[in-house]
Amino acid sequence: MEFYKVLYNGFIGNPAIFFMGMAVHDFNVKVDQIHMGIHQIHKSFFDAWAIQQKFLIDQACTLNNYLGEAHQKIRPTPLLSVLQDGTIESAKDVLKGGAIYNSSGTSNIGLADVIDSLLVIKKIVFDEKKICFLDLKKAIDADFEGFDWLHAMVQNKVPQFGSGDSAARQMADRVLRVVHEAYQSNSHYRGGHYSAGFWSMSQHVAYGNLSGALPSGRRRGKPFTPGLTPYPKASRSLTDILSDVAALDPRFLDNNMAFNVKFAPKASDKREKAVEQMFSYVKSYFMQGGMQIQFNVITSQVLKDAMNHPENYRNLMVRISGYNAYFVQLNKDIQMELIQRSEYGH
Repeated sequence: MEFYKVLYNGFIGNPAIFFMGMAVHDFNVKVDQIHMGIHQIHKSFFDAWAIQQKFLIDQACTLNNYLGEAHQKIRPTPLLSVLQDGTIESAKDVLKGGAIYNSSGTSNIGLADVIDSLLVIKKIVFDEKKICFLDLKKAIDADFEGFDWLHAMVQNKVPQFGSGDSAARQMADRVLRVVHEAYQSNSHYRGGHYSAGFWSMSQHVAYGNLSGALPSGRRRGKPFTPGLTPYPKASRSLTDILSDVAALDPRFLDNNMAFNVKFAPKASDKREKAVEQMFSYVKSYFMQGGMQIQFNVITSQVLKDAMNHPENYRNLMVRISGYNAYFVQLNKDIQMELIQRSEYGH
């Protein structure tokens, strides 16, 4: 457990950083700096978010370095060290940089939530001027209560990451670049660099439960998107989802990612047909440059029945976001997040 804590810089809840970016931004910028032009004004907001993103990443890396330095002195790892390449030759413990592979991995949560929120702000505030920034902030603070028309707009009129939209793909790479470069600018206590990962275990549910609404239309207390999986219902087409994730620049994903897909063949489909469909989707994804994908092959109907009759599903295992678990042993928030994931294959 100590090894895990030292090498992994914890989980970063990126939507929380997004809230900080909104808080420091001048909500009157659209009026006060109209001479800058729409592109530059949006860039100023994006930069405000990026500054806060880097600030919190820097603080997380500093804290992790303090923890690592304490481990170096108090809890060296000789047994683990002799099992790593390079430590015997360098005569150094793995915690002191003796291993050949000397990176520290991180995990970032809710990136699709941030991407979609930035797309909403760009489109309806700056490009189309449907609403001013201050009114958008009021709607978010109210969890969109009294702003049903706005909630419907951001959910249905703004292309999301995973929709196949080229602007959404470009925004995704911009966000990933900011996160990756922020980590790369930090050296860790063993002399190497931090790498950026996008997987969440089950923390996307826990962090979402503690967080307010987002410009993307996500409501207060709802789960964040798991790993680097697009928002549920971003597209009815699995090929759009697969293509958008596969198109991400792998240089910014050097601690890997978790991409979750719920595949649910028809009950009438023969086994051979279901396997052939999955094979085709997976082959297409990796041929486009995809890095990782994980499936739950089950319907939401079955999962709902398992919630209501757990005694009948003791052996039902599901994939969360980086690990497997028995469905009936999960808490209800995580069970509901699995049920609400988009379902493909019918």
